[in-house]
Order: sequence, then C-alpha cells, then structure tokens
Amino acid sequence: MVNLLSNTGLRLITLLGKYSKNNVCIILLILALPTAQCELVIMSGPANEEQDDTKMEDLANAAIAAALNEGIDFVDIRLEDTQTTIIEINDGVTKRSIAAHLKGAGIRAFVDGSWGFSQTTDLTRRGMKKAGTSVAKLALATREKVSAHFEIDGTSNRARAPLSVKLPFSDIHFEDKINFAKDIDDQAQSYDERIVNTRTIYGDLETELYVANSLGTSIYTENSLPRIISSLTAKDGKNRRRAYNSIGVRSGFEFTESEAAQSIGLSTAELVINLLSSEAAPGGVSDVVMDPVLNGVMVHEAFGHACEADNWPAHTTVLEDKVGKAVGPEQLNITDNPTLSGKRGSFDFDWEGTPAKKRTLVKDGVLTELLHDLETSSRLDMSANGAARAQSFMHPPIPRMSNTYMEPGDWSVDELIADTESGILLCRFNYGYTEPAKGQFMFQASHGYLIENGDVGQMVRDVSIAGHILDILAKVDGIASDFELDAGNCGKGGQVVPDMSGGPHARIRNVPVGGM
Repeated sequence: MVNLLSNTGLRLITLLGKYSKNNVCIILLILALPTAQCELVIMSGPANEEQDDTKMEDLANAAIAAALNEGIDFVDIRLEDTQTTIIEINDGVTKRSIAAHLKGAGIRAFVDGSWGFSQTTDLTRRGMKKAGTSVAKLALATREKVSAHFEIDGTSNRARAPLSVKLPFSDIHFEDKINFAKDIDDQAQSYDERIVNTRTIYGDLETELYVANSLGTSIYTENSLPRIISSLTAKDGKNRRRAYNSIGVRSGFEFTESEAAQSIGLSTAELVINLLSSEAAPGGVSDVVMDPVLNGVMVHEAFGHACEADNWPAHTTVLEDKVGKAVGPEQLNITDNPTLSGKRGSFDFDWEGTPAKKRTLVKDGVLTELLHDLETSSRLDMSANGAARAQSFMHPPIPRMSNTYMEPGDWSVDELIADTESGILLCRFNYGYTEPAKGQFMFQASHGYLIENGDVGQMVRDVSIAGHILDILAKVDGIASDFELDAGNCGKGGQVVPDMSGGPHARIRNVPVGGM
C-alpha cells in the first residue's frame, strides 16, 4: 500500500470496509485527487490465511491428486497472480484511477465428456484439495447428461518462460503513470479549440501464470501488457465528429518512450479535426481498398472467429464444410500467430500449457488449420495448437485468436491505389457486427478517401461495408506489401482477452458500400 501510493499526492478519504466471505478477502479503498476517484481493489488469499511458502507446483499437484482420487479422467489447473492499473482522464481531470490485485486458481475436472469448473482464492494445500474434490464431484454429477462422450488427448509439456522487460510496471510510481496519461490528454486539449472533449485511458497488466494438468504438464509463464487510448470529440457549429486511437504492445513501461505512444494525443487530434471537413460517403457498389486496420478487423471478426474450433461441434460456423477447400483466391494467406515478439496478443504457452505456435489458417486460398484447445483437438482428431485462452483464473480456457492478420502480397500501396480507377480507400474502424454461423458482417470505417482516376481525393466519413465473408474474400484481387497490426481486446463467451489484428492494404472489387 505504501509503495503503491508514494509520491502520488493521493489523500485517503474513506475506508469502505473489509469484507470476508467464503474465505475471500476483499478490500476496497476510495482515494481522491481534486474531483477524481481512485480505487484499490485486492482479491487474494483467505482472510485468515497463514503464511505458506509451498510452491505453485505443490499446490497444483494437491488439487490434481484430490480430483483424480474421485475417479476423474483429466484435471488441469491455472494459478494466477495479476496486478493491473487503469487511469482515465477526461478533459484534463483524472476521473478514474484503479489499482487491482487478483490472485487465485481455476480448476477443471473432466470425465467421459463432462466438465466441471471451479475457482478459489484459498491458495493453501487444504484449499487446493477441497477445490479439487469439489470440481471432480461436479463433473461426475453431470456425466450422464452430456450428449457427446470423448476423451482428452494431449502431450505433457514442462517449461519455465519468464518475460524480461526494461521497466516493470510494479517498479513505476503511480504518479508517473498518471502524468503520462495527462500529457497525452494535454496534447489533444491544446491542439485546437474545436476539440470539445478529450478522454485518455492508460492501462497496464502484469501476470504470473502457472499451468499444470494430470498429463504431467507444468508451465510457468509471465506477461506484461500496457495500453494507451485517446478518444476525442471535435465540434464546429452543428458539425460534431469523434476519433479514436490506441496503442498496445507486450512490454513494460518503456513502451511510453516510443514516438507513437508519446504522440498519440496529437495524431488523434489531427484526425478528428480533419473529420470536420469530411463529406458523407456515397452509397452503392464500389471497389474498396482497406487499410491494415480495417483489413484486420474483417479478417479477425468475420473470418477468424469462424475458425475457432469450438464452432465445429456446435455447428455454428460458415466454414464447417470448408476445411481443405478454397475460401478465397490463391494470393490469400491468413495467419494467427502468438509467437510474434512484443505484440499484445503474444504468449509462449497457452492457458492449457500447450506451446504457442504460428497457425496458418488459410494457405494459398485454402482453409488449412483451425484454432484448437485440448477438447476440440481431441474431438476432431486434430493436433492441439496452443489457442486455448482465458480472461483470468475465474474463467475456463476456450479457443481464441491471438495476433490475426492477412499476409502481405506483392503490390506497393501506391501501385494498388493507382490501379484503382474509381473507389474508396477505407481507414480504421468505428463499429460493426458479424455472425460467424452465417458469415454475414457489417463494418463502419472511421473514415475514408475517394479514389478517382487512381488518385486519393476527398476525405469521407460514415462509410460502411457489408456482405458475406466468403463472397468478399473471393473478390480480393490485390494485396499490398505493407504490414501493420492494431491493438485491441476480443470478447467471446463472456471473456475478454488482449489481441492484435491487421495486415496490409488490400483491394476488394464490387463491394456493397453504405453511406450515411
């Protein structure tokens, strides 16, 4: 507590209380800056926990042994220790400041197609044994009610994968994090008087994760993820426009030293002011050149989710009968790769302890690989490929994407645009929807530019593309050689995990385009 708040100038005004229930200790503190709110939330250990130096492996083995003694076929466990910070500044005022510590274990037990899942913050041998026994009984109680009976097949992996960063977040004063966020907010506020609202969000996360299972897997990993977001509103008379930008990587606080991070307020401010002079986009059918960000959104949302293998047993993907078949032109290659260095969606082992690997979803236009956890690889008789992810120990791992992108092609961006007689260059992303089971999607770009006679012209706004993903991919006829990944968060099944998506500029012929 002392280290966290040193040199911040924060004043303790209220201790809301200490609440203990089911051996979980939760402490909530409210602190204040001028017109600001700060919270410190701690969830870790039983309220009456004695000091226990037992290693994570011993705790995991206690839970696994207890579950196996009940007659379970497979058990796995994730022990997590995460510290995170969120700071939000609106119009130069710190509105929200949260520091949280989350520590606990998530345990799964499996028998004959039936899963049980439990979570606990009682990280003692007694607590682990109790949780292991309870989750085993849960799986056994539902085994007769499952419709699909199968076994879990996997390999045993043992490794330690610490992450080295230059400036760990836990070594950085809270005040320094607030000052960085405020500097970004100040950039936007002072850029132009037509900017009427600024919102800057800083976040960081440090995680230690230990994964073990009854196959003999024993994996220790670390992660460190910062992110900075700038969201602005500009107004000129009745004309009101918004712009959004974010940067997220896998590193320590040193990410704040990058030019992109230090100038994100300025770049977002420039965009929102330019949007004030943009025109409404025409509707109809048009050739479209997507920038890397919008390209990544399409690849991730409309195609990548349909490649997550838990869709196959549930019959909820438009790609169900497409494995080994063409889903696009020969120049189309789509990859999901958690092994990229320094990327927000990267990791060394997934949340089941399977080594991370590059997954080639589409090779030369053919769907070649899916995203698997141990259950889907076992049920579909395919190899696990390290795609099991969970938001925290409080959630079971499921197949998820990591860094998903279209591979670069041979065109330069200038050549691709010059070769487009008439069309629209679409940039970044506002919002949209997708239905993986049907393959339908709609995405609205943040902005765009008309292409006339091969030249980039008037800036446009409120322009969207829509269609069926397989129809749209079939119309990709030009892929540039540039490459960019954009940071984000991906939601699925009530869980949110960090990711990145992107690729090169790419051209699609005859796309339904909507203007507003």
